[in-house]
Amino acid sequence: MFFLLLILGALGLYAEFTHPGAVVPGVVGGICSVLALYAMHLLPVNLAGILLILIAVTMFVLEAKYTSHGILLAGGIIAMVFGAIFLIRSPLTSGGVSISMAVAVTLPFAAISVFLMRLVLRSRKWKPAVGAEEMLAERGIATVGLKSGVEGMIRIHGETWRAIAAQDVQAGGAVQVRRIEGLKLFVEPVSAQSGAQSSN
Repeated sequence: MFFLLLILGALGLYAEFTHPGAVVPGVVGGICSVLALYAMHLLPVNLAGILLILIAVTMFVLEAKYTSHGILLAGGIIAMVFGAIFLIRSPLTSGGVSISMAVAVTLPFAAISVFLMRLVLRSRKWKPAVGAEEMLAERGIATVGLKSGVEGMIRIHGETWRAIAAQDVQAGGAVQVRRIEGLKLFVEPVSAQSGAQSSN
């Protein structure tokens, strides 16, 4: 029971740290951690077992971050299983953690830890949605024909924006943002820019 509380506490706190604001994992993890710490004072806990479990959690995190072809994952599973078996120093077999319990808890914990960590690492690579301040020099498509000096609509990165063209632009024509005022974009036809550059 102590081992189960320890793992649930670690998993709950881990989920809360990787997904701030989820609340429920943090609450459950905190309660389980407190109960596990309380049980630690009542049971003959082996520090070597706790150290092996901490090493296993570290290996799970590294497995999500680096490509080890499953070596770190396998090492973490082995470390956690042995850590669970060594966790309770008791002359009675029933007083410790059984192998079946250790394996049954370790395997899903390893899978969930690696999965959550990969989600966190992947989310850090996601680019934020394009806002007005990032629109300068971006290219878009006129959704309808644009007349010089008259407000129309263009599409950039799947988003529709109000725009004023310096020259007439046919529907479907490519434009580039030259200036931004609030949420309004001032654009020029791409063909006109290409012609100006070639003449220079």
